[in-house]
Amino acid sequence: MVMSSEMPDAFGRGVLSRNPSGRADSDGDGVDLNELGRGVWRGRYVIVAAALAGAILAGLAVNTVTPRYAAMTQLLLESRERRYITNEQVVSDLKLNDQVVASEISILRSNVLLEDVIARIDAEAPGALDAIDPAMQPDSYLDRARDEAKALVRRVLPATDTADEASGDITRRARLERLTWAIRRNVEIWRDGDAYIISVMASTVDPQLSALLAATIADRYIALQLEGRQQTAAQATEWIENRVTDLRGQVEAAEDAVEDYRADLLTTHGTSLDIITQRMGSLNDELLRARIDRVSAEARYQEISRLMETGGYEALGSTLSSETITELLQRRVEIRRNDAQWANSFDETHPERLRLKRQLEEVDRALTGEFQRVLDAQRNEVEITRIREETLSDDLDAVERKYLSISRSAIGLRELEREAQAARNMYTDLLNRYAETRTQENFQHADARIVERATVPGAPASPRPKLMIFLGLLVGGTLGLGYVLFRTLMRPTYRSLSGIEAETGLPVLSAVPTRKWRSTAAALDEVDRKPMGPVAESLRKLRNELALGSEDADPVSVALMSALPGEGKTTTTLLLARLAEMADKLVIVVDCDMRQNSIQSEFNWPLTHDFGELIRGECGLLDTIYTDTGRGFDALVARAPQPDAADLLSSEWLHEVLERLKDFYDVILVNCPATLPAADALVVARAVDQRVMLVRHDHTPRSAVQRAIGLLEHNGLDSRGVVMTQVDPARVPQAYLYEYGYDVKAV
Repeated sequence: MVMSSEMPDAFGRGVLSRNPSGRADSDGDGVDLNELGRGVWRGRYVIVAAALAGAILAGLAVNTVTPRYAAMTQLLLESRERRYITNEQVVSDLKLNDQVVASEISILRSNVLLEDVIARIDAEAPGALDAIDPAMQPDSYLDRARDEAKALVRRVLPATDTADEASGDITRRARLERLTWAIRRNVEIWRDGDAYIISVMASTVDPQLSALLAATIADRYIALQLEGRQQTAAQATEWIENRVTDLRGQVEAAEDAVEDYRADLLTTHGTSLDIITQRMGSLNDELLRARIDRVSAEARYQEISRLMETGGYEALGSTLSSETITELLQRRVEIRRNDAQWANSFDETHPERLRLKRQLEEVDRALTGEFQRVLDAQRNEVEITRIREETLSDDLDAVERKYLSISRSAIGLRELEREAQAARNMYTDLLNRYAETRTQENFQHADARIVERATVPGAPASPRPKLMIFLGLLVGGTLGLGYVLFRTLMRPTYRSLSGIEAETGLPVLSAVPTRKWRSTAAALDEVDRKPMGPVAESLRKLRNELALGSEDADPVSVALMSALPGEGKTTTTLLLARLAEMADKLVIVVDCDMRQNSIQSEFNWPLTHDFGELIRGECGLLDTIYTDTGRGFDALVARAPQPDAADLLSSEWLHEVLERLKDFYDVILVNCPATLPAADALVVARAVDQRVMLVRHDHTPRSAVQRAIGLLEHNGLDSRGVVMTQVDPARVPQAYLYEYGYDVKAV
């Protein structure tokens, strides 16, 4: 089955679907779930080992943890409001919401409350807090050394009585701070779901201390809350009494000042501030619309100018709505399509292609003139919108200056009116509140109550061995899985055809399936046995892509290159030679990889003269060609590895040899050394007509491929495309869409 080199496959791949811009396809950056699953399966022992290690570490950690006992009490924040005599209180009840509950939790954790708790516990149970005091814990070696140094300093420099008294205050304060932080570390406070219940749980190594801490925190929180409300109510009554007297005089003075200022203002100005405000708002709206119109016109003008500079006729045609432009663009597409059809058979010097080229130039000139006319019209529109914007801006500035003048004059009046009204309102309110506060002082209550008291725990709350071991198992397994996934996803190789096309900008001409051949001869034998099999079809597609099987094609030299050794260049070169010979072409294989000399090492042909002798000028070209290969193609190879001959190789000489070979052969396939490690690869690349880059599936590093292609481009050499070798069909199923009807399972 011979396929045309111009024919795309079932999903648009092939020559007609090449992506020269290098943009990624939709699946170019996707994740291959099948490959990901295989990677996880390959790393299953790593995952299991990590899970077991996590469980063992968790078990060891549990054995080193001291048991802790937890006691819990719960507080209910009252949502019901109590009213006495009036609906308003001097100290209002809490309006419960999420923010208020969070604030109460912060109060329970504050050092003010905790210091009061410490004082109460010290009074009721002296020494009970020593169990959580860091200073009472066994000292480390560093702490003991520091204490010895301080004792030595005190013996050398005796302290005075004043210093001893100050040191005692510092010591008490330090103990208070230590215990405050210790309680915070050992006490958890949280809201119980969506209810207005706050849970306080103390966890220490002493069950009695845990219950005492939780109970004392709840009791002191309620007591301090009630004391604060009573104190606030008394202070409010005293303050109101003093303010009533002061406000009476302030109200009288403020009302007199308002009347005087209003009379002066009416005499000075005779216009309305409301009218000026409305005019200013209208101008603002008009100026905003004008700026939008100007920005839109400028953006359209800049876009048309940019597209004209870059020659984006199609983009301009879609941007501008003009029947003339549309007609010219359609004519231009038709001419380019006709020229492409003629280009398949003739070069640029053909009369018909020259005629089409002249027609295309005439259409381009007409399009340029039409685009310039549209650009001039757009420039005029930009200028009109700019003038309108400037006019509106000037009018707005004038109105704003008038507004500011009037507003400044009215500022004093508004300020005086506000002061007078505020004074009247405050005076009236305080008169009413003064009588109420006296009564409310004795009716204060706390906003919370205890709904569950702390009890002494009978069993430790932590650690929980089974849970910790399970979590260690889970965390270890998760880390192992993450490591395996990271290792699978971050392999710097190419795994899909779309991925290599997206990154290199070159089309994938073919994908050669992987086989476990013992030698290159075994690969050629498979092609002979299965001329319609998957390997033969993949090489037949490459042959057709390179137009090596066309009857009217000129003789051509092709170099199969790779970034690194071991990519399958030699095998692919010989297979391609065999497939070209099947198309009744005269084919010769030239082995320029004289460091490896892999072809002759494989077949051991009895050579009279070899390629190395030809390079040194010791024989003629026809004398070095070996024709009895038994594979349908001839060979030009060296008898043994000859690095010195590679140093004598030059692009000009090799090009001349290849041109002479075109007199006798239709297809000349050149086996090159690897591009990156061998310097003479570029010598061969300059001498041939076409270059094809081979990339081994999931093996060749991306950086090596990109560097090799960049090296060719730096030397002014292009690549016809990419061939992916040793492809596993199960991992890259899209590589064999063109092999419809054949068995493509990997061996």
